[in-house]
Amino acid sequence: MIISKAASSQGVLSTISVAVASIYLSLFPVANAVAESSVPPLVNTAWLKAHLHDPNMVILDIYPAAANKGAYEKGHIPGAVFTGFVSDGWRFSANGVPGLLPPQENIDAVIGRFGIAPDTRVILVPAGSGPTGADVFSAATWIYWALNAEGQHYVSILNGGNEAWRSDSTDPIETGPVTPHSVRFAGKLEPGYMATAATVEAAMRNGTPVLVDARPPAQFEGKVKSPVVLKAGTIPGAINLPIQYMLTATGQGLRPESEIKTQIDTAGLNMNKPMITFCNTSYLASGDWFVLREVEKDPNVALYTGSMADWTRHPDLPVVPGTPRD
Repeated sequence: MIISKAASSQGVLSTISVAVASIYLSLFPVANAVAESSVPPLVNTAWLKAHLHDPNMVILDIYPAAANKGAYEKGHIPGAVFTGFVSDGWRFSANGVPGLLPPQENIDAVIGRFGIAPDTRVILVPAGSGPTGADVFSAATWIYWALNAEGQHYVSILNGGNEAWRSDSTDPIETGPVTPHSVRFAGKLEPGYMATAATVEAAMRNGTPVLVDARPPAQFEGKVKSPVVLKAGTIPGAINLPIQYMLTATGQGLRPESEIKTQIDTAGLNMNKPMITFCNTSYLASGDWFVLREVEKDPNVALYTGSMADWTRHPDLPVVPGTPRD
């Protein structure tokens, strides 16, 4: 009822014997055509309100887990479907490494279960609070990445999420559950989206693509570490661009683009170079990926899904304290 109110290469690493040029081309074969798409990566509440009843559209309310469904049912954007980021199969664990893209059959089933076909217009809505107590925007960016990586390119994120929607008393609110209509989705991992430990090692040794660490400075500098990471520190040569510095106070949206550009400049990133983003399990790194590739329009940005959880499980791969930002 509507009431008035106003989101491997985790096997053993082989010796890198392929030429750097070949590795580069396999990771970034061409600038993806999606960069030229008319589908905006971010939409605001005015846009969504105007398009709320468009046909062939799925709105996903992204909460951390199934335990949050009660909060969703108390009030959500009309027609929005609930998903729990860590409980609905969006990510997969293998060889002790969490946060990976599931096998093809599994991720196809997850996407199709929510009624998402290749031509469906998808709106991702950050909702609730994330694992850190603030950042749930990165759950939306991870699902955004996964959909695009699997060939579903009609995706946008509601900037500001549920908080932005509820801030306007004229925006309608619906209560109760919404049941999605399952469809068959047959995706295929597209080139240029996912980096592996081998391609990251090549980047580390050759200085390109640029490695971008999305974690808080304390983790980048090796002062603290996540329990899923075996060694404190970062990958040699990585640059720190903490996603938290680019998020709003609620963690459900991005700050103005001028502030984002300031953070990119402070980090010393060259937006004309290819990049690979990483963190502990690719959660925060998907936020950096989204900012750099989708907002700032660098088409050659890939996500290292294994991130430091995978990297530190290879004893021959180096980990060093990161150099603090100025």
